[in-house]
Amino acid sequence: MTALHLSTFTLALLTSTTAPAAPADKDAAPPAGKAANVEKAAPEKADSGSKAPATEDDAKTANAEDEASKAPEKTGKKAKKTPETRTRGAETATATGASANGEARPTRVAVTSVPTTSSEAPDPARASGGSKEKSGGNETNPWMPPDEEALMGKHPADFEGAHFKPGTGLVIKSKDGKFAIAPRLRVQFRYTLDNDNAADEIQHSFQIRRARLQFKGNVFGKHNKYKVEFAFSPRDLGFKNGNPTHTPILTWYLQFTQLRDLSVKIGQYKIPFNRQRVVSSGDLELVDRSLGNGEFNLDRDIGIEVYSKDVAGLGYLRYHAGVFMGEGRDQYQLTDFGMNYLARVEVLPMGGADGKWDYYEADFDRLRKPKLSLGVAYSFIDNAHKDRGIKGSTPTDGGTTDYHNLTADFVFKWAGFSASGEFYWREGKRNFGNATMTDSMGNEVPAPRIPTRDGLGYYVQLGYLVPRLPLGLAARWSQVFGLGAPNATSLPDGDEIRVGLSWYMARHPLKIQADYGRIRRDGYDVLNYAFNHQSWKDSTDEFRIQLQFAY
Repeated sequence: MTALHLSTFTLALLTSTTAPAAPADKDAAPPAGKAANVEKAAPEKADSGSKAPATEDDAKTANAEDEASKAPEKTGKKAKKTPETRTRGAETATATGASANGEARPTRVAVTSVPTTSSEAPDPARASGGSKEKSGGNETNPWMPPDEEALMGKHPADFEGAHFKPGTGLVIKSKDGKFAIAPRLRVQFRYTLDNDNAADEIQHSFQIRRARLQFKGNVFGKHNKYKVEFAFSPRDLGFKNGNPTHTPILTWYLQFTQLRDLSVKIGQYKIPFNRQRVVSSGDLELVDRSLGNGEFNLDRDIGIEVYSKDVAGLGYLRYHAGVFMGEGRDQYQLTDFGMNYLARVEVLPMGGADGKWDYYEADFDRLRKPKLSLGVAYSFIDNAHKDRGIKGSTPTDGGTTDYHNLTADFVFKWAGFSASGEFYWREGKRNFGNATMTDSMGNEVPAPRIPTRDGLGYYVQLGYLVPRLPLGLAARWSQVFGLGAPNATSLPDGDEIRVGLSWYMARHPLKIQADYGRIRRDGYDVLNYAFNHQSWKDSTDEFRIQLQFAY
């Protein structure tokens, strides 16, 4: 209203006549010099029910009131939020004055612009130049990391591309490839018949040797990989006296492969020490692994490693370097700083480092060109709590052992023929404990101080796939030896010889295998530090047959 009064006052100062005039109509102001139109407008206005102004001041007042009465009509509609509708430019008001000859003439007067009121309040975020947080709206918070919102959103599954791959399972991926999962089941039914020649006793068993549930894939990108494997058979759970000694979590690890030559792996899994232990128990040419592997492998542990499956992308070299807790599977308690330090290098002189051909037994591809893979690994276990390092029994004296482990292996395949072998060496230093025991007289005496389990071992295995048939033949020879006198090592000697036959209905995922072997193993007398030698005549004959499904 203040602005309106100022406009009216300005109009009064600039008007030079007091002649009566009809109310001015801004939208239809008469042109200069045509007073007849102005005189005619007054009766029309009067006919419409308006009262004509008697004086010039009354005319000004009536004109202002008329303009004010039209303001709601002009601003009644919702104004758009644009700079033009928020403030108006200078406008021109028209008043009617008297000419020198007494004729009425219009007078144009400049009126200061008055800001109009928007139907919507100004946006504080726009006024400050900022952006609003997204609250079901259309704008993104600038403080959010790039692409995080898209990454955390929904990723539609590519069900049309889902497929079943034998040995891997049902593979399902998201359409953008950032997520994938492949569940798989594996079971082994095994029948075993043993003839203990020394005791002249025959025994047998039928068991679910392995029952596994596996998931693997990638999350938040193809380079963030995972694998989870659960084990449910009695042997997998380590049953003793009817109670399990292990959790079902057999393997659980993550891999980050963004850098080909410096990939990272963390979790609980098979330590990459000797090759046959890393090869899956479902990918063997015989029913199970060798005697030498059983004595010298480092099994599973929890830790972290860096590695490359193909150094520099040349196809000739791989490596692993890791640090592990040294306590084996299911480690969770606080312990000392005795760790397991490991390094492994593999050389493939004929190429092929970018594949997996040397990590499953049998030459299913019937390679037309020969391939060879050579590996060597070293491990140092500080303050090992078991007599074989990570595996075995706790020494009776309760102490620990510092163990050095070394292995070398090879794999050769060509035209259905396969050969593989490993060499093992172990040497340690005891840190004797102070445990005690009760003797036959009921007296508490120091427990025997068991020597280290120093020794050597090896195995050599040959296999052949019959042309045009899914039939495989295999044979293996393995030995282990203790190093030093009986009071210097606690590793008894042993021998294994086996031959086997496999019918591969769908390669390793669906097969039936049978093997026969003779196993000789000396015993060890802890109290007398002496070995009980066993001859070949008194060894054990063993027959095994096994059916495997992996799907």
